[in-house]
Amino acid sequence: MKNNTMKNAPRFINDTQVLVTKEFAKNAMVFGSSEYKLWRDIRKDVPDAEMVTKTIKKNPNKNTDTKNLTYENMALFIREQENAAVLMVEFKKTINLSKSQHNPYRYVLAWYLQKFEDHNSYREFFAKLAEEEAKKNDIFAEPAKEEAKKNDISTEEEYAFAVNE
Repeated sequence: MKNNTMKNAPRFINDTQVLVTKEFAKNAMVFGSSEYKLWRDIRKDVPDAEMVTKTIKKNPNKNTDTKNLTYENMALFIREQENAAVLMVEFKKTINLSKSQHNPYRYVLAWYLQKFEDHNSYREFFAKLAEEEAKKNDIFAEPAKEEAKKNDISTEEEYAFAVNE
């Protein structure tokens, strides 16, 4: 027999407040859904009932120093080092060794953080990389002078069509 209990079932906090998940609250607004029918039944029993959505407690002390440190980003940073060839071999070896670990990423991350203890250098590197990527993808950026010279286009000529004289 199928169990019909809902995993996000509402619970009464007090006489008028009902604790629900965001998903339940969203689905309760859809006419005919099981959540809608359940909420309608609750409102029949308690006309003053109001939904109070659950909030997830966030850890203010959570360490976010390693945010955006994917294998790809680690490899990008390693390639910029003076002894990049040696470090890349060691990096690949660490990745292969990590496959037998319970959490392979944590193993590689521990190696990476040990090798590059100066956190500010990789943060600055990735900030610079993100800035360059943003400039590259900016549709309103002026064309580079070298690019304009290469294509025999001056910025004035490029936008001359927009000027009505």
